[in-house]
Parts: sequence; structure tokens; C-alpha cells
Amino acid sequence: MLPFVEIKSEHLQLAPGQRILRSQDYQSYLSAQALVGAARAQAAEIVQEAHSVYEQQRELGWQAGMEQARREQAVLIHQTQLQCQGYYRTVEQQMSEVVLQAVRKILHDYDQVALTLKVVREALSLVSNQKQVTVRVNPEQVAAVREQIAKVHKDFPEIGYLDISADARLDQGGCILETEVGIIDASLDGQLEALSRAISLTLERGEARS
Repeated sequence: MLPFVEIKSEHLQLAPGQRILRSQDYQSYLSAQALVGAARAQAAEIVQEAHSVYEQQRELGWQAGMEQARREQAVLIHQTQLQCQGYYRTVEQQMSEVVLQAVRKILHDYDQVALTLKVVREALSLVSNQKQVTVRVNPEQVAAVREQIAKVHKDFPEIGYLDISADARLDQGGCILETEVGIIDASLDGQLEALSRAISLTLERGEARS
């Protein structure tokens, strides 16, 4: 097709050498323009859609990465907490054992008769309303305890009769009180064992709460 120009309503005069398109050719021209415009619009739409999809995927990828990082961080924090709790429990158990060993050593260095009398005094305070009490101690300490028990007995005038008996089952520092209502084991070893159980129970409860 030869070169041509579109005739506008404001330009009705033709220059020499120019030709007027037939109606059919003009319609073809308009159709071609419409096709080109539609193609350009569709191309722009495709580009925009592709850009939107890219941004969405990038956002999803970022969110997925952040979510994965949060999960890994949560797992790491939980593992660290468990390790710390295990370490603290180990330290607490070791400290309790050290304390009990230190107490036993200190008690071992005390005068055993004086220690036994102190244990007897504390035990008698629990049964001071009883009229008759039998105190059992280590056989090697019977004589010494009998000699000094009067100093303890005078602080418990409610107890009418206080008997000191030997018991081979008891170590030095051991003490068992027998009354009409029951028996009290006031031995130091028994008290330390009770303390050890109490510490263990406290640690177990702390572990259960954690």
C-alpha cells in the first residue's frame, strides 16, 4: 500500500501527490490501529500482572523465611531452657549433698555426749506433757548421759519419770524416745535423712513445675 495520511475534519485540503483512501482501506487502517492498541494494552497488563505475581511470591518467600526463622528460634530457646534447667538441677543436687556432708562433718567434730544431750532436750520438748519417758541412746554414752541428764530434766518438770536405756542399734548422737503414746526417733542421722528427703522432694517439685 502506498503512503497515506489520515484525514481529520479540520484538514480537508490535500497536498499535491497525496491520495485519498477508499472507505475499505480506511477501515482496515482503523482496525490495524485498534489491534496494535489492544496488543499494547494486553502487553502492559501482562507485564503488570507478572510484576504483581513476582511481588506476591517475594512477599510469600519472605514470610515463609521469617516463619521458619521464628520456628528455629523457638526450638533453640526451648533447648536452651531445658539445658539450663538440667544444669540448675545438677548444681542444686550437688550443693545439697555438699551441705549435708558439711553438716555431718561438723556434728562429728562436736562432743558426742553434749550433742546427744542437746538432741534429748529437743526431743523432750515434743513430749513434755508425758508423765513417763524412756530415752534410748548408744551404749557407750549411757553412763555419761545419766550423769548429766538431770540438767536437762529440770527444764521439763511435767515429766515425772525419765529413764535412760542403752540401745545397740543407735550410733553416738542417736536418740529414741518412748512414751505411752508412741516413739520418736530423734537421732541426728534420722534428722539428716529427713532433711535430705525434703531437699530431694523440693527439687522434684521444682522440676515438675518447670
